[in-house]
Formats: sequence, structure tokens, C-alpha cells
Amino acid sequence: MRALFLILTVLIFRVSYGQITYTQKQETIGSILKVLETRYVFPEVARNMQSFVLKNLQSGKYDSITSGNEFAFRLTRDLQEISKDLHLRIEFTESDNTVANKDTNENISQEVWMNQILSENNYGIKSKKILEGNIGYLEIPMFGPIEQCADTLISAMQFIAGTSALILDLRSCRGSLDENTIPFLCSYFFAVPTHLFDFYTRETNTTKQFWTYAWVPGKRYFEKPVYVLTSSRTFSGGEELAYDLQHTNRAIIVGEVTRGGANPTELVAINPNFRISVPYMRSVNPVTQTNWEGTGVLPNIQAKSNIALYTAHVKALNSLYEKSSDDKLRLKLAVAIKKVEANKPRFRQIRFKLNGYENAKEVFVSGTFNSWSPNGSPMEKDGNTWVATVETEPGKTGYKFIVDGQWITDPNNPRTMIENGYENSLLVVE
Repeated sequence: MRALFLILTVLIFRVSYGQITYTQKQETIGSILKVLETRYVFPEVARNMQSFVLKNLQSGKYDSITSGNEFAFRLTRDLQEISKDLHLRIEFTESDNTVANKDTNENISQEVWMNQILSENNYGIKSKKILEGNIGYLEIPMFGPIEQCADTLISAMQFIAGTSALILDLRSCRGSLDENTIPFLCSYFFAVPTHLFDFYTRETNTTKQFWTYAWVPGKRYFEKPVYVLTSSRTFSGGEELAYDLQHTNRAIIVGEVTRGGANPTELVAINPNFRISVPYMRSVNPVTQTNWEGTGVLPNIQAKSNIALYTAHVKALNSLYEKSSDDKLRLKLAVAIKKVEANKPRFRQIRFKLNGYENAKEVFVSGTFNSWSPNGSPMEKDGNTWVATVETEPGKTGYKFIVDGQWITDPNNPRTMIENGYENSLLVVE
């Protein structure tokens, strides 16, 4: 949900041109396991990961790896195999900077990355609309730092203040960069301060509570229905908002089961080339006394992500129609329902192909058609080719293949697009 960048004074070495020796692998693993031992939120799971990775090291399973990127990928896969924790990952950076300049360079890089992400996602509200039948719609791809995103959130909530119901689109929401942003947004949906969630920190054995605010700028939205759209890509902070609103009976969740990453992380530098994203806190809901780690948020109304908006829109209109006793309003809603149903999304069948990769264990295709789900569209092997057929709406479609966990662009498609700093293959569907 949030990342704290902490630079440790540990083993100092640098991997040259992405190559890594056995000694460097051994030292990196030792430092990673020490971080897990002291910081990882579940001590017993940390010990199990330690045993598993050391066994792999001693048996020679990492001996053939010479690339720093491949080593980080393999360690991430092995740690997640034991922990099932999608927040836990190892990152590799090929750097020629001196140790003395490391802190400054990383801060500059982080600032540039943050500004780019915030700009591309319009500071947390990618789009806002008033849909047919006076239904508000907000697309939220991320929750940024509150001091940079508060104005955008306030403006969005005032934009939809006069609507009869609201749809929050979290289908592509990747998480939160500030623990205060979700409570701030949620404050618009409650009349009085409401206990949303707690963070328990293992290292300090302390619990921090998060409540909605007693006051927010502008009008609140606490007496009207709220619907939240989810996909199998919705992760971390996106899941937090959906889970909080669901278990306070404040929203109806429509879509797919989410990815299942509940525990906040910090980013810890192991050495100049490797760092670990380690969950060090546990999210605890005051109603359920647990969270969605490993299970995801279960929707109240299940629907494929590409049809979730239509499903929620029709549901909202029908609910308003059924509850209204005003004949004129009911007539307007009936007309709106017919218009929306007449414009139900229509999809094209697109067949994706990826040649080669005969030894791959699993391959997926991910893109705008499945909200960039990492496992939503599996491909099947047909001779020397991996194939999959997906449904997508006409227009521009960004996509990538995922081969045994590694994301690649389509080697047979030269057309690309840049989104959130990533290069993706581009397909225009007529």
C-alpha cells in the first residue's frame, strides 16, 4: 500500500553489467534473509522462506544464474512460493553510481517516477463522468500522496455531489502511496467518524488506527448508494478501499475477485544493486478482525471485469427505480435503463499468438481487455505457438505476454504505446 525507502549500510558490492558471481549471490541471500527475519510481518513464514531459499542455494539451483535480473526474478518466485505474498519481491538495478551519491540519486529517481505516475493518472482520478440516469463515475487507478492528490479528490467528489448513485472504478487500481489518502476519500461516504482499518507493526508490536474524518471540504456523499468495480488486477490499496466499504455496508462490490495483497510494505536496500519490498505491517479490519491477504476481496455481484461497469450501472438504475415512489422519476429511470441496456458493450474476438518459448510452463496475455490482470487470460500451447482468444472492445488495445512470470512485449508487433512508464504492445481493433 505504501513504500518507505530505507537505505541500509550493509555489504557493499556492485554487479557489473548485470553479471553476478556465486559469492555475490550468497551474500545477497544472506542479507535478504536477515531483513525477513527481523521485519517480515509473519515470523514463522519468514523462517520457512529462509529454509527454502538456503536449501536451493546449497543444492545449486541458483548456480547457473549469471544475470542480476534473473536472480531477482528467481528469488521473488521462490519467496512467493512459500509466503504466497504478492507484495514480497526482490528488485535488481544495474547502477554505475558511486555509493556516496546513492541516496541523492535514488531520491531524484523516486521524485521523477512519482511525478510521472501522478501526472499520467491525473493525481488519482483518471476520469470522472455523469452517466445516463444521473449516476456518478470516478476511475481511480491509484491513491497518491494526500498532499499532492487532495485537491483532485475534493474536486471529483464535488463534481459527482449531485448524482443519485456513484460508481468507483478500481479495476486497474494498483495500490496506495500514502496511508492517509483512503481514509480521506472514505470520509465523504460517512456521516460520522468511522473506524476503517488498523495497521499492526510486528517489529514494534504496535497498532495504528485509521478513521474517517469529522470534516471534509465540500458536500459529503453519505446518503446515496455506492458501487465499487473490481478486477483480478485490483491490488493492495484498491483492495483496501473495496474491503473497507464492503464491511461497513457502505458499498456493493461488482466484478472479479481481487489479487489478494493486504499488508503494507517498505523498500529496503540490500546493496547497491538489490533491494527487497518487504511487508512489515498487517492490515486488520475492525469488523472481520482479518483482511483479504491471499484470498482477495470477494464481490457481492460477480461479473467479468470488461462488463462490470455495465452491470453496476444497470443495477444502480434498477435499484433507484424500485425504491422511488415518484412517477416522473420512475419514468426517467425507465428510459435510462432502456438506453443503457441498448448500448450494452459489444466485443470483438481477438486471437493472440506468441511463437517459441517451448519450455515455458505457463504463458498469459494481459492488457486493457482484462484490466491488465496478470493471470486472467491463460494461453495454450499449439505446437511451437502459444495462443489465446480474448474479448475486447473496438479501439486501441495495449497488451503484453507474461512468460513464467516475466512480462514481454509482442516480438512480432512493432507497434507500442507508453503507459505509466511501461512500454506495451499496441493493437488497434476495428
